[in-house]
Amino acid sequence: MIARRTSATPATVPAPSRLRACCLLLALLLGCLFAGPLTGPATARAETGSQVSIELTALTPAISDPNATITFEGKVTNTSDRPLDRLQAMIWRNMTPYTTQDELSQAGASQPTDPVGARMYSPGTPTAYQNLYTEDAPQLDPGASKTFRVRAKASDFFETTTPQPGVYLAGIQVRENASTTVGRARSYVVATAGDGLQPGQQAIGTSTIVELAATPSMSRSGIFTDDGLADQIGPGGRLDTLLRAAERPGASFAVDPNLLLELKSMKNGYSVIDADGAKTAGTGKDAAADWLTRFTALRQAHDGFQLLYARPDLTSLVHADRLGIVRDGQREAAKIAEVKGLPLLIAPADGAADRATLQAAKQLGAAAVLLDQADLGDLGPVISADDSPTILGYDSGAAAGPGPDPRDTEVQQRQTSLADSYVDSVSGEPASSLGRLRLVSDADQAVSANATLQAPWLKPRSVKDLLTDRATPLGNNLHYPDTVRAEEFNPRQLRRLDRLQQNLQTYSDLLGQSSADTLIGQSLPRAASLSWRRHRSEQSQFVRAQQQLLTAGERADPISLDDLESTDAIRVESNPQVTLTGSGARVPVTVVNELNSPIKVQLRANSSNQSRLRLQDVPAREVGDGTVDAGAKVPVQIPAQANANGDMQVTLQLATTEGQNVGEPLTIRVNATRAGLVGWIIAIAAGIVLLGTVVLRIRQVARERAAEEPEPAEDPGSTAQHGPAGHADPAQASTDRDEATEDTVIRPRRGSPDPSPDAADEHPEPLSTDGVPRG
Repeated sequence: MIARRTSATPATVPAPSRLRACCLLLALLLGCLFAGPLTGPATARAETGSQVSIELTALTPAISDPNATITFEGKVTNTSDRPLDRLQAMIWRNMTPYTTQDELSQAGASQPTDPVGARMYSPGTPTAYQNLYTEDAPQLDPGASKTFRVRAKASDFFETTTPQPGVYLAGIQVRENASTTVGRARSYVVATAGDGLQPGQQAIGTSTIVELAATPSMSRSGIFTDDGLADQIGPGGRLDTLLRAAERPGASFAVDPNLLLELKSMKNGYSVIDADGAKTAGTGKDAAADWLTRFTALRQAHDGFQLLYARPDLTSLVHADRLGIVRDGQREAAKIAEVKGLPLLIAPADGAADRATLQAAKQLGAAAVLLDQADLGDLGPVISADDSPTILGYDSGAAAGPGPDPRDTEVQQRQTSLADSYVDSVSGEPASSLGRLRLVSDADQAVSANATLQAPWLKPRSVKDLLTDRATPLGNNLHYPDTVRAEEFNPRQLRRLDRLQQNLQTYSDLLGQSSADTLIGQSLPRAASLSWRRHRSEQSQFVRAQQQLLTAGERADPISLDDLESTDAIRVESNPQVTLTGSGARVPVTVVNELNSPIKVQLRANSSNQSRLRLQDVPAREVGDGTVDAGAKVPVQIPAQANANGDMQVTLQLATTEGQNVGEPLTIRVNATRAGLVGWIIAIAAGIVLLGTVVLRIRQVARERAAEEPEPAEDPGSTAQHGPAGHADPAQASTDRDEATEDTVIRPRRGSPDPSPDAADEHPEPLSTDGVPRG
C-alpha cells in the first residue's frame, strides 16, 4: 500500500513537524513491505459514486454457526471510463444483528453507505481481502473484470466465538489504492448458535411453487422461430434447473400446457426458421424427450397445477374485451393429455390483478389466482374474496437483496429469503399465521429455493396442503399498480392480434381446412403471452413468423398471411376486352393457383352498372370441381345478363368460401350488345316468309302441271260397256260428260287479264245433272 504525500514544502513546515512526517512516511513504507495495513479493522467512509460492479456468485455457508468459515466469491467489473489502480476486494460487515421484520426492512431499504460498518483488513485475517492486481499489471481497464474469493472464520467475522444469533448485513467492498471505496455489494449472513431449532424458535410451513413455462417459440407445429428452448431444457439450462427444483420433496409445480405441446413437437423432430424463411434442423430432440420423461415422473409424485395455455396476458385481454383469446387457448389445453386433471392456477403478469381480472379467473374455472403479497396488504398466503377463486399470495419481498445493484443474484435472493424466514421464526407469533409461499420462475430463484428449504426452521409444505388453511378475507386490500397497468397491450398490439386472428381464419378457409379453431386457439394465446411484456419488438417479430405459412412454386421467400389480399400467387386471368353478343352469355376467365397447397375459392364478379349488365358469382364448388390444385390453372365461365348495349367495367375478385378476399382484383372491359336478339328475330321472320313462299310456289307449280296435261281420247268401245246389249245409259253418259267438262276448265293465272268474251262463249256453262243450266 502506497501513502500519498502532502503538498506542504519544507519552508512552511516547522522542524518538529518535518520529523513527525518523516517518521510517518517510514512507517507507511514498512507497512507496504508486509502488504498489510498498519492498524486493525478500518471504518468505512461514505464515499459516493460507484465505479465498479460487484456480482456475488457464492456465499457459504448459507447459515453460519460459530465453527463456520464464511466465504464470499464474485466478480468485479470496471464500469467507469478510466483505468482503476491497485484494486482490492475485502469483506465488510455490520456488527448489529437484526431480529425483527422492521429492522430487516430498514436494512434492505438502506443506502449502500448506511450503515458504515467495518472492513476486514488486517494482518491477522489475510484471507479476508484480496489484491485484484499485480505489480506487472496494476490497473483494471474499463470493461475488464477480475474474480475474487475471500474468507474469514466466524470468530473473526463476528469478533467473538459466541456471536449473537440473528441476521447480519455483510458483503464486499472494493478499494482503489487503499484509499477510496469504488464499489460495494451487500447481502445477509444468518447466524445461529448451532444446528436445529434454537430455544424460542418455531418451524414455519413453507410452500414453494415452481413455474414451468417459457416464452413461446413455436410458430406452427414443428416450426420454431429459434432454438432457445433446446438450450433451456439441456443440462444446466433454465428449465432443467426449474425442473430439478420442482422435484425436491414438498415442492409443487405449475406447468404451461403450451410448453408441453412445444416439447412434444421437438421430440418428434422440428425445424428452426429464420427471418428470411430458411430452415435448419433443431438440436433439442433428445433433450425434449428426456425432459418430458422427467415431467411425467414429477406429475405422478408431486401435486401440481396447469397455467393458462401459453400464459396469455389476462389483465390486458380482460381490459381490452378480448377474453375470447384466453377461452380459445383453454380449449386447446383440454386436448393435452399431460395436464388433464390438473387444477387451473392463474398467474397474472407481475402478480397483479384487479377485480375484473379476478372475475374473469372465476369464469375460466380457476382453482386459485397467484398474486404478489405486496399488492394484497400482506394478508398471508391464503386469501378469500367475493366473486373470485382463492387467492394465493406469494412473498416477493425476498426476491432481491439490499442494494446496490446488482442485487438479484442467486446468492442475494437466497440469503434474503433465509433472513426473512428466520426473523419470522423467532418472532413469537403463532406458526399457523407464519405460513409462506414462494414462487420460483427462474434459475437463480430455483437454486436459492433449494438452499432455503434446508433451513432447520422451514418445513416444506405442498401448495395443495396450503390451500386447506383458513383464508383471510381480502376486503379492500387489492391494489393494481399504475406501473403494471401502463405495460398492458397498447392499441397497436391489440390491432396486431386482431389482424392475426383474421388472417388465420382466412388461411384456414382458403385451404378448406376444418382445423381453423385449433390453429387460432394455439396461435393467438402465444401471440398474446405475458412473456411479451416489455418486449414489444420481439412480439411483433413472433407474430410475423406465425404468418409465414404459405409458399409458392420455386419462390425463396414464404408468403405472409398479411399479403393474402395482394399476392399474385392466387389470381384471375382474362382478356382485357370481352364482347358479349347476346342478352345471356358467359365471360371466360382463368383462375390461377401458384401456391404449393390446393385452395378453395369462389369468384365474385361485379359490373360498373348493374342495371345494364349483371354478372353472377361463381361458387367455390364450380371452380375447379371445388378445389384448385397446387400450381393449377382452371377455366371458369361467369354467367352474364345484358339488359342494354354498351361498354362497361367489370371487377373480378377471388374470395374464400367465407367471403374474405384473396389476391388482387382484376378489372376488364365488357362490351354488351343485344344484336344477337335482333338477328334472331330477323332470322325467324325471314324463315317464316321463306317457308310460306315455298309452299305457295309448290302449289302453283302443281296446278300448272295439271293444266298442261292433254285431254285423253274417248274409247269407242267404252260405250258398249254401259247398259244392256251395248246401249249406253243416257243418265250415266250425261254425268260423265259433265265431270269431263269440269276437270278440263282452264283457270286464268293470278294477275293475268280476264278472258275475252269470245273465249267465254267458247265454253258454255256446264249443265246440271237434270239438264238445267248452272247459274
